[in-house]
Amino acid sequence: MFAEALLHRAAAEPPPRWKFIPGQRYRELPPTFALHLLALAAHAEPARVVAGRPLAGLVVGKLRTWLGGAAPDAEGHTREPEAQGGLGGWSHNAAAQTLLLAKRTFAVWTQLTDAERGRADVIMQALAVAGHFTLGDANDYHVLLDGVSPNHKSWNPNITEGYVDVMVAAALYFEPAELNAFFRGFAFAPFTARLETLGLRNISRCWRHTPAIGGLLEHGGAHHLPGGTGPVHRDGITGHGRGVRQDFTYLGHGLANPWALYRTQADRQFCKAVRTEIIVHGDNRSRLLQRASAATVSPWEGRMGMCAEFEGTDWFGLRTSLTYAFEGVMIHLGTAATLKVLGEWRDDAGGRDIARRMAVGVSDLRFKAAEGYRGWAGGKETVAWLEQDLQPLGSDYIFPLWTELFPPPEPTA
Repeated sequence: MFAEALLHRAAAEPPPRWKFIPGQRYRELPPTFALHLLALAAHAEPARVVAGRPLAGLVVGKLRTWLGGAAPDAEGHTREPEAQGGLGGWSHNAAAQTLLLAKRTFAVWTQLTDAERGRADVIMQALAVAGHFTLGDANDYHVLLDGVSPNHKSWNPNITEGYVDVMVAAALYFEPAELNAFFRGFAFAPFTARLETLGLRNISRCWRHTPAIGGLLEHGGAHHLPGGTGPVHRDGITGHGRGVRQDFTYLGHGLANPWALYRTQADRQFCKAVRTEIIVHGDNRSRLLQRASAATVSPWEGRMGMCAEFEGTDWFGLRTSLTYAFEGVMIHLGTAATLKVLGEWRDDAGGRDIARRMAVGVSDLRFKAAEGYRGWAGGKETVAWLEQDLQPLGSDYIFPLWTELFPPPEPTA
């Protein structure tokens, strides 16, 4: 699985790291996606030698940089995902999927020390708490766990899916009953004290940044987010919820059915009929830039499965965006690949329908990326293409997850 040259490139990437910066998300996407790709390959072929080392050893070496409890750097950052929720899911989901693969790969898990495996458990618990707080049916807080970043579970897929998929990973990493029992008994002070003891200060600093967060996690209540200068919550908003001391559900689906959780996002992500020219207003339309051919429309025009962000909305009105579409797909394909490799993908009517729509959506996305795409987002023109905009986000490690593991679209008539 995966070409030798691709695995060598992934092995050469530095290990990923994260930081906690209030009101922001710090992410290193290519290194994070490279580690996930290596973990997928290691699950299938742990002894395969790449860059002079077995794949299992490569994964262990990269994991140890953020499971080892290293001392904070000069700015106080450790290296683990800060478990904030929301847009952090761009990279936090890949981290969660990697931990799940590590636990399910004997040659990886047994090389980690007891302390490293313990930190993996606590990081996954923290990521699951963030998912419960920001997405759970019991909670509607409009804020992330730093207490200052606006967020809502109804927002577009590139914002929401990351932590829905974190909950999929957590549901498979722990027994569902075990994770729900952890939620029911969650106590903020002992858990954050344990984070400090284990050297997981990114998470601890994030959750303690706003003093009210601990009480909201334990007991629920209301939280007022002051207004900002942009269109998001300009006048402020008050959110409310019951905290995390109950079983997790999202859109009515619980941890015992991770496939149903995954399907909520698959159905949302690949939900449009392919169109190349989206009318913004009047004669203002999206179009191909013809960087690779003379094509004026996608080869999959009219087929079901186009990414939602090619025909969606934002705070300024209509949005059609290559980069936003990829941001959703880069999360989604990571989860789909993990489910496939672990044997959790269901080969039933629903699974086959997702695979068909995903094949169209990803093929259409790749075609538009190669041609270049003139879109519209934030109330203004956007221009994007593969080399300029998607490769810096790690697309070289994302698209092979689909080409290697899933069938191509059925031929056009």
